[in-house]
This record gives sequence, C-alpha cells and structure tokens, in this order.
Amino acid sequence: MAIGLLGVTPIQATEFRGSVSLQLVDTMEHPQHVRLVHPLSFIDSTGETWTTQANRVIPLNLLTDELRLTRPLPNPFEYLKTIILYNGQAENALTNWRDMQAIVYEALIEEGLQEHWAKMIYAAVRAEGWRWEPVESSCFRSCHANSPYLRWRPLPDYAQLLDTIDWILIDFPSLPEINDRVDSLIIKTGPHIFGQ
Repeated sequence: MAIGLLGVTPIQATEFRGSVSLQLVDTMEHPQHVRLVHPLSFIDSTGETWTTQANRVIPLNLLTDELRLTRPLPNPFEYLKTIILYNGQAENALTNWRDMQAIVYEALIEEGLQEHWAKMIYAAVRAEGWRWEPVESSCFRSCHANSPYLRWRPLPDYAQLLDTIDWILIDFPSLPEINDRVDSLIIKTGPHIFGQ
C-alpha cells in the first residue's frame, strides 16, 4: 500500500512496455531511419504513459553530428528505446516538448545507462533536441494550420555545450544545475517570437 503525503507526488517505478521491432528505411527522404513495427510505451515516474505508435518512421539519431562526432558518448543502440520514444513524440507532435525532454533522463536510466552518461545525453537533448508545437494547441491552429507540423532544433553554443558535457563527467551536477547551465548556452531557441 502506498501512502501519499500532502503536496508530494508519489513516485512510481519507470518501465518500457513493448518490444523494439524495426524495419530499416534508408531512402533519400529518410536516410538512417527505421519504421517501428510494434508500439513502444514508457511509463514515467509520475505514472504517465508515453507511446510511440507502430508504423512511425523515426530517425536513428537523437543527437546531432556536432556532438556525436566530438565526444565519446554511448552507442545509440544502448539507448535505442529512448531514441524511438523521443523522436516518435517529435514526429507525432501531440505532446509538449518540454514535458518529453523532462523524462528523457528517466528513460535513459531505465535502459541501463550509467547516471553520468544519462546526464550527458539528457543535457545534449535539452540543448539541441527536437522541439515542436503541439498540433492541437491554439498557437498551431491559429498560426500554423496550413502546415502538417512545426518542428525545429534550437541552436546551442557548441563550445559551451562541449564544456558542459565535460563538466557533467567531472563534477557530477544535479539535473536542476544541468538545466540552468544548458538553458544559458542556447543561442537561438526557435521560430517563435514568444518565449520557448
């Protein structure tokens, strides 16, 4: 029996549900992409379920080449479920990108990555990961209704981001400390005139 304290959200164990069955899709339009054969879900520590539906075409990279080619990070196949989950949400564009970024760290830990690797990848996703306007939002309906979706990557200061990755490895900061540092190194947040 779980006992909830007033004002405290109960923490639930995280869990992936579903198998990773993929078909390679390597075309001019979709280089280094895969098609998810069966749905994949992740239950976060608040009990919310995040699902990437079957038949979704998903890029195999979570990070850009600017980062992947300059730092020895884990092989993407070590956190393939997180890649599928995050990129699936970006392609679907129904959820809030901020909420999705917040659970990336939990998903990486659930996949078995060591904490320092998970924090490094989390920081990179926060700095350069896909962002999107939910297709059901009032902003999308009033400003972007003629588009199938609105998705972008912010532009970080890559020299500072690489320093931040090294800092995480050496100093082992908390997630709030990482958030503050990463947010300060983003040069361009996105296409909106409003805060991102």
